[in-house]
Amino acid sequence: MENNVSLNISIDSSVENIWQILVDEQAFNECFENVKMTCNEWKVGEVIKFESDKNNQILIDEAIITSIYNNERLRYSYKKENTNHEIEVTFSLKPSGNFTYLTVEGKGFINEFERFHSENTWINMMQAIKKYVQKK
Repeated sequence: MENNVSLNISIDSSVENIWQILVDEQAFNECFENVKMTCNEWKVGEVIKFESDKNNQILIDEAIITSIYNNERLRYSYKKENTNHEIEVTFSLKPSGNFTYLTVEGKGFINEFERFHSENTWINMMQAIKKYVQKK
């Protein structure tokens, strides 16, 4: 079983605009209607919280930043509420002319369902980012 995910998308926007969605609460929360993100400080070791409403129940997933390079890469260890299993998630940005390539990678899935669910979530996330920044 392939236990890694690597997804790419090209977006007609600057690296800075896309980076802002990843690390700015207001931009993230405007881009994603059904998930709210908070983080006190964007540095290694800090916790990012993702709050969502599933079937009228508030779920709070957490991630710990393991690597951050402004406008280039954000990596964190992500775990869903009520689990101890962590997935390594990396967002990478690479400029190319007027476009930016956004890559999302995930490693360490506990099973095929978790990998498939994460992959679909990230595909939708990448499409939402593209739609959001290209309308600005």
